[in-house]
Amino acid sequence: MLRPALAALPRFALFLLAIIPVLTGVLVLQSMQSGGPNALSDAAAIARRASYPWAVIGHILGGSAMLILGFLQFSSRLRRALPGMHRWLGRALVVGGAYFALSGLVMNASAKAQGDSVLYNSAQNVMALVFLTVLFLGIRAARQRRFADHRAWMMRSYAITLGAATQTVLLLPVFLMFGEVRGVLVDLVFIAAWAVNLGVAEWVIRHTSFSIIRPAKS
Repeated sequence: MLRPALAALPRFALFLLAIIPVLTGVLVLQSMQSGGPNALSDAAAIARRASYPWAVIGHILGGSAMLILGFLQFSSRLRRALPGMHRWLGRALVVGGAYFALSGLVMNASAKAQGDSVLYNSAQNVMALVFLTVLFLGIRAARQRRFADHRAWMMRSYAITLGAATQTVLLLPVFLMFGEVRGVLVDLVFIAAWAVNLGVAEWVIRHTSFSIIRPAKS
């Protein structure tokens, strides 16, 4: 009993991380519909929503699709039992991921958003371009039937998408220690989240052969 439960912990932790930005996106969409701010609003977010509301909606929906479908795609049981579904979910994931990245670039084109934090918005643009490159390499590897490389590239793309969740996790102790903080410290914490995620993804790729996301044997 204990061993299967321990084996399921990494998948449960990954699910919890993935659900954080999804729920955050739901709150943002609700605030946009009501026309009022919420606790998650800041100057840059408000500027993006006012300038490019459809890009914001697309960014949230595309990112949510990437996180939810990506979590399902990591299941080796699904790949073996329903390879056709795996391929179709993968296509939907790629569309959502591409819209996620491209809409992020559009939002950061807002002059007000750029002026709020040049450092963080520049980092967002760089990571969006890195994400699109990684996504393309994952698609190419699949078409060439290099499936180990395909899974590795898709895991990296998923790690980048999870940046918002890790940003929340890393910012929580900073908030508890220093209270509400703004400026460069927050930007550096946000940027560090991508580095952490990619570092963990590389470790999993190189040392576990994706066993962290395989279902426990019954």
